Amino acid sequence: MATGAETGLQTHVALVTGAASGIGRATALRFLGAGYDVAALDRNELGLQSLAKEAGDKGRLLVLPADLVDEDATAAALDRAVAWHGRLDVVVNVAGLSLPEDFSKTTREEWTTLLQVNLRGVYFICQRLADALSESGEGAIVNISSILARVADPTLVAYGATKGGVSSLTRALAIRLAPRVRVNAVCPGDVSTPGLETWIAGHPDPEGVRKEMESSYPLGRICMPDDVAQAVLFLAGPGARMITGQELLVDGGLTVKVY
Repeated sequence: MATGAETGLQTHVALVTGAASGIGRATALRFLGAGYDVAALDRNELGLQSLAKEAGDKGRLLVLPADLVDEDATAAALDRAVAWHGRLDVVVNVAGLSLPEDFSKTTREEWTTLLQVNLRGVYFICQRLADALSESGEGAIVNISSILARVADPTLVAYGATKGGVSSLTRALAIRLAPRVRVNAVCPGDVSTPGLETWIAGHPDPEGVRKEMESSYPLGRICMPDDVAQAVLFLAGPGARMITGQELLVDGGLTVKVY
């Protein structure tokens, strides 16, 4: 997609949360490459600065440092995103949090934090930006959920519950915001993000852990951030104009297996 400056048409604008690293960063770069101007929101300001440098920022990237736990700061950042071009066409909710879990020992504070970032944050962003997306006439929301909204991992009980909420929210909003805004979710399997790579590296045999993980996938590897970003770009674009309320699994075939 060419930029507005190249075509004389109005620029399309996407907001991507969690844009400093991993899936969010890959998504921001994909949208920039497709001609969107991108508002990049993350609590990691250094990561956002690194993204701007990698993108070769030419006024097409708006950096928005904000922590989703701070709703006032988040609201101000969202308002800046809309005011930037006076429109908003796409929202991609990537920002999320996973904590080491022991179901019997998960504290109220840990549970509350997971809910606040993974579910309340998505709800709040969709709620605040729904009118701007509706005014676009071709608005789209893509939420990053997880295969754990569909299948269970007993070591990630709280995380899976929040992602189940994201998928349910996606379906409800698809009805509530139709016909002017489409709402879909992408459900990745394991993704090679900094967080996952740190977790793998913390094992006595990192390569053994990686090989065991990859052997579970029919396609023979875990996802890369850009695998997810490409799915997001498709769901946000005109090729998906009759798709809403759906979950697209990007999991290398993991969840189709019986054993």
